[in-house]
Order: sequence, then structure tokens, then C-alpha cells
Amino acid sequence: MNCFEWEEEQLQCGEGCDACIDSRVRFIPKNCMACKSCELACALRHSASGDINTAIYEYPRPLSRLSIVHGHGKLHLITCVHCKLPKCVEVCKASAITKDGDGVVTIDGESCIGCLECVEACPFGAIQIRDHEAVKCDLCSGAALSCVLACKCGALIYG
Repeated sequence: MNCFEWEEEQLQCGEGCDACIDSRVRFIPKNCMACKSCELACALRHSASGDINTAIYEYPRPLSRLSIVHGHGKLHLITCVHCKLPKCVEVCKASAITKDGDGVVTIDGESCIGCLECVEACPFGAIQIRDHEAVKCDLCSGAALSCVLACKCGALIYG
């Protein structure tokens, strides 16, 4: 089993994958309706206004830090899993990506030089580049997770 062959309620990746940890957000695919409410809530959380009517006019448009994708006949959650040994931290030339004492991996946007090394290094495809700056799930900076709050089918669970 590799990183991309997760069981439905399994929180860790398979044997041999030393980069994985228990994901902070648990995904239950059988509960997911692929409504994308989690993606919208995440984008709104990271918008300047926080208002759906205003956010659609913002430039750059707000970006979700997670996505629900369909592949191999199943739904998958693509987001940062805050790895035990994050490859993104290892390859970041600008030291913009760090891991704190609680195990949360964060990106300092002001330090990021947009080299794309972290995007290539992430085995989960969880890092995106926007305007020469890396972005990924920041666990809502310690606040209640917007994606989990928006998921009314119980497909996303924090903890």
C-alpha cells in the first residue's frame, strides 16, 4: 500500500511511507456527496472579505486549500496531512515552511520565493502556487475548521 491507497477510515498511510502521519482532518468518502461546500468554506475563510457576495469579485479570487477529487472510482480528499517528516520543509530553500511543536506545518508567505520545490516534493499534491507564493491548508490558523463546519454529511471530521 502506498500514500494514495488509503482505507476509508484509516488515518495513517501504509507501511513504508515515512512521510505520513495521522491526518488532522479525517475523510469518510462514503459520507461525501461531493457538494464542494468544504471547498467553498475554505476559500471564503481565506478571502479578504469573508463574504460570498463580495469574495467572487476579489482579485486574486479566494483559493481553497483542499479539494475533493474523483479518481479510481472513489472520492479523495486532497489536503495537507502535516507529515511527520515533511518533504516540503526539507526542500524549502527559503526556510519559509516550518513545522511547529504541535506538528502543524505552515508556510510563511512573505518568506516564500515561489521556487516550486515544495509543490514537487509533496507526495499528496497539497501545495499550490498562487502569484509566486506557496499555499496549503493552515488548519484555519487554530480557529474552528471551516471545511469541517461546512460539511453537513459527516464526511470531514477534525481530530
